[in-house]
Amino acid sequence: MKKFNFSLLAGLLLLISASVCAENTPEKVQETFKKMYPKVTTVEWMHKSDYHIAGFVSDSHEMNAWFGNNAQWIMTETNVESLEDVPAPVAKAFMQTETPPIQIRYIKIITFPKMPAVVIIDIEEYNSDREIQLFYAPDGKLLQSLDVSGGDGEIYPELFG
Repeated sequence: MKKFNFSLLAGLLLLISASVCAENTPEKVQETFKKMYPKVTTVEWMHKSDYHIAGFVSDSHEMNAWFGNNAQWIMTETNVESLEDVPAPVAKAFMQTETPPIQIRYIKIITFPKMPAVVIIDIEEYNSDREIQLFYAPDGKLLQSLDVSGGDGEIYPELFG
């Protein structure tokens, strides 16, 4: 019974915090989001620094759309399941340059309003704490490699210039 009560309380707190975050998100930002993603009905708003971030699911992909205070769309992160979901040149380049023993932690496709997309493949070496983020252009060119070992490896707009 205590576990049930705790779960119920945790669920209510999550619901309340999502509602509070939505209330703190400017109406213009919410309107811009609705225009971009009209079919999305469930959104969880978060705030980081000067950004409003809409967390949602679309086409079976978890996504985060980032907006500035002026309701300007900054970028969208799309989590994908495998290399099959990225442009073929990216998958080919990754497979040709990375050799075991590594594991892929996650793959994200980052889209922007005025820049080409960037594919981020986060890898971790087996039997090691070393974690690397590989940033690829859609044509398969490796743009940068970041060692994010010991950090949270968070993706944020300033990474892209």
